[in-house]
Amino acid sequence: LVKRGHEPNKGMWSIPGGLIKLGETAEEAAIREVKEETGLEVSIGPVAGIFNVIIKDVESKIKYHYVIIDYFGEIIGGMLRPGTDVTDARWFWLDEVGNIETSPTVRKAIELFRKNPAIDPAN
Repeated sequence: LVKRGHEPNKGMWSIPGGLIKLGETAEEAAIREVKEETGLEVSIGPVAGIFNVIIKDVESKIKYHYVIIDYFGEIIGGMLRPGTDVTDARWFWLDEVGNIETSPTVRKAIELFRKNPAIDPAN
């Protein structure tokens, strides 16, 4: 996980990610963002989940609307280190995540991860 250095969710632990650049596929963006935020090189697998996140201001006006696509993936290189737009990058055991402040989609993504038969054949 990475600790976000900017809004939204500044200071919260989050799955690496960011905006898709013009002409870039969602998969290419995921690979680039993981590298920029963590120093890790990854290969992208199937979609783990798609989430809509709508954040409103104090007047209930929509401030941010994100469509988040989480992927399963595999680390193929690099060394874990925080990038320029995060303040920390760290490994956590799944059971530790409940004890840290996370962005709203982290717990949803972990639920999907745990339900994946490739991870837990009992599901």
